[in-house]
Amino acid sequence: MPTPPGQSSSQPLPAKELGYFKKIVKSYEQKQYKAGLKFAQKILTSPGFAEHGETLAMKGLILNCMGKLQEAQDCVRRGLVSDLRSYVCWHVFGLIQKTEKKYDEAIKAYKRALMLEKDNLQILRDLSLLQIHIRDYDGYLSSKYELLQLRQTQRVSWLGYIVAHHLLKEHNLALGIMAEYIKNNTPSGYDFEFSELILYQNLIMREAGLPDVALQKLEENSTHIVDKVAYMETRANLLMDLEQPKQAENVWRALIERNPDSLEYYDMLEKCMGIKDSPKAQLAMLDGLAEKFKRAAAPRRLALYLVEGEELRRRLHEWMIPMLRKGAPSLFASLVPLYKYPQKQAVIESLITEYVKKMDDEGYGNVSLDGKDQECEPPTTALWLYVLASHHFDRCGMTQLALNYIERAIQHTPTVVENYMLKARIYKHAGDYDEAARWMEEAQSLDTADRYINGKCGKYLLRAKRSDEANKMLAKFTREGENAASHLTDMQCMWYELESGRAFRSVNKYGEALRKAHHIDFHFNTWIEDQYDFHTYCLRKMTLCSYIRLLRMCDKLRDADYYYQGAKLAIKIYLRMIDRPDDMNEHSALIKEGMTDQEIKKMKKKLKKQKELQEEEEKKKKDKEQKEEGLQRGPQIDAEALLKTEDPLGEAAKFCHNIHTFGTQKVTGYALCAEVYRRKGKVLLALKCLNEGEDREPTHPLLHVQKVKFLAYWPKCELSGLVKETADELMKCVYGAERDAAELNEKFKIEHQHDFAHRLAYAEAQYSIDSSTNLISWILKSIEDSKVNGRSLKMMIKLKDGIEYGKYGKWSKDDMEKLRKQVHSLFPLSLDFGGGVQHKSASAAPTSAETN
Repeated sequence: MPTPPGQSSSQPLPAKELGYFKKIVKSYEQKQYKAGLKFAQKILTSPGFAEHGETLAMKGLILNCMGKLQEAQDCVRRGLVSDLRSYVCWHVFGLIQKTEKKYDEAIKAYKRALMLEKDNLQILRDLSLLQIHIRDYDGYLSSKYELLQLRQTQRVSWLGYIVAHHLLKEHNLALGIMAEYIKNNTPSGYDFEFSELILYQNLIMREAGLPDVALQKLEENSTHIVDKVAYMETRANLLMDLEQPKQAENVWRALIERNPDSLEYYDMLEKCMGIKDSPKAQLAMLDGLAEKFKRAAAPRRLALYLVEGEELRRRLHEWMIPMLRKGAPSLFASLVPLYKYPQKQAVIESLITEYVKKMDDEGYGNVSLDGKDQECEPPTTALWLYVLASHHFDRCGMTQLALNYIERAIQHTPTVVENYMLKARIYKHAGDYDEAARWMEEAQSLDTADRYINGKCGKYLLRAKRSDEANKMLAKFTREGENAASHLTDMQCMWYELESGRAFRSVNKYGEALRKAHHIDFHFNTWIEDQYDFHTYCLRKMTLCSYIRLLRMCDKLRDADYYYQGAKLAIKIYLRMIDRPDDMNEHSALIKEGMTDQEIKKMKKKLKKQKELQEEEEKKKKDKEQKEEGLQRGPQIDAEALLKTEDPLGEAAKFCHNIHTFGTQKVTGYALCAEVYRRKGKVLLALKCLNEGEDREPTHPLLHVQKVKFLAYWPKCELSGLVKETADELMKCVYGAERDAAELNEKFKIEHQHDFAHRLAYAEAQYSIDSSTNLISWILKSIEDSKVNGRSLKMMIKLKDGIEYGKYGKWSKDDMEKLRKQVHSLFPLSLDFGGGVQHKSASAAPTSAETN
């Protein structure tokens, strides 16, 4: 007989105390924690039971649920020391370790508990949950087998055992067990859960490489499958796998009939028809479907990507005119993919110019853009035409033309909020973030109840380095009196975290910027932990296909762009801590402007006092918030502590570990990781990252810089044995026979002499090899040279930041002035190079709010 809780062999409780103990367990299960603590106290104050192990363990478990983590740990450890032979104490110790995310220790504790109480279902369940959570599939299979032995009538036991075999890629065993289960559990009528089971069985068959069997079973059970779309998609894919394209085509056409705007269906239809490389056949297919589904936009839009010249002009004309008349704001978005092709971009521009000329010459009250005998264009057609023209010229980098057209749109209809947003966007692309923020504030003032515009306005204010105003703006949609930053962190609003972090970095508040990056990391960790609850939920609800997709998604969750951007922000700051430690003082710019020693001392004293006052105010505010809300909310990360780290390279490596372990599509991610690992002396990891980057984009500028730096570092590496052999193999993969960093850099320069980003990469790599190299004149000539591609504002800002960092040598004030003048001539509105809109008076501002 299993020993009941409270009656462990070494410390059995008498009847009265046992009754109290049962009430403790019941209180815990019903979440009546205060009552549970009272009953625990009654036992612990009884003579002879002051150190009763299981009572102390349960008390600790309750304290843990109440958020008193340290007290809970002490209590549980005392209980365990008091009664090492109690499975309850070991089980509770495992639960506490799980709370602390010490999963390996928790699993050891559960296994120790099972040695004392072999057939305890709850401990087995907890153990299996942790095993699947850390992807210990072998252990998970073993635990699920034990549970199945104990509870053969429970559906969850069977399903867990099947899933375990599937995750271990033991498909035949999984299918055999499932067939046995289905044979004894086939429903007579409608059953959604059985439908999901059939689809899961089919998934295993497909992954086992049995498409013929999968199709046969799918057809046999078609009447039981409730999700008809999933049934049809699975059937179509299986027919394609079995090389039956005609039958597959019929299914894809049936799916298009159900949803004629699904781009995926058109792509799959082209694939099974074998016309992916035949634009003429693709066009005929799309035209036929467009004729059949007259209200569908997808076939008409996809056809635009396949035609050229006059045919493109005709189709664009037929596409654009109805959209302009309807006033569809999505018109430009539908045309954006065409801008990859200069010829198609020219056709769009000629059509827009033609429409505008007609409007200007004849007036929208007397003109029909399609030239047909019908009523003249409505007034709104002119409005949306000006908006389209503004979008187009902004995309082409013709800022002044774009501003002229959006101004005409605003004059035409001053109440359209989107026009002001577009004007702000044009200024943003031109580099005048202050003016962009002003116009976005104007847009927000026209519709204060729109949360999207509010968020956009906050984002633009952050770009303009006005963090406090951005928080006030965003606070309009939080609970009254609540801090916007705390609310958005609780809501896991990562665009805010990222933009806020960049804004802090731009004003040298590196601690706050790091805090935002760590918030993003915290959100991803939270999501990975959140999957814990689904390990039981999905088996109970029979959502098995979705469960497998969830597990696989969580395995590569950090591949998301938000994680990469947050990690990049953090890594760059940690590297700056090493390369430029003086920058970590946010007021360093104020101190370096030619002050005397006395003035510097006075300034430092003043800044220190200001900082102390600010910290005191923030502490009071935080204490007040905690008092009002009872518990701390969100991640509690101290910006100052982050800046005081003694191992910035180690902190950067933590982010790098997630990037290179879980993978990223960004070549720059691998370049950053290679930089960190090279500095840490992790040769194999650095080479692995370079190799991954080489596989994706071998000529990427940032990857080239790291390749040159590593090749210069390579002779210093002292390796032996298997490590040396592996490193040599990776060196061949990355560099081939090249072993001279300077030669590699010169070859790169010759091969990419007409691309600005690559020229900057050459300059940075050359300076890292030989710091006496002076390439300032060469870089300045690159900016002037019209034959050099990619001289965008973004690249110019990167150049300016790189100069300040010291990547391109020492630049004099005269050199910087030459740079400013050259870039200003190309981008006259960019604030970074002395541009921007100048306001003569407050009346000239679009809003009543003055900006810095």
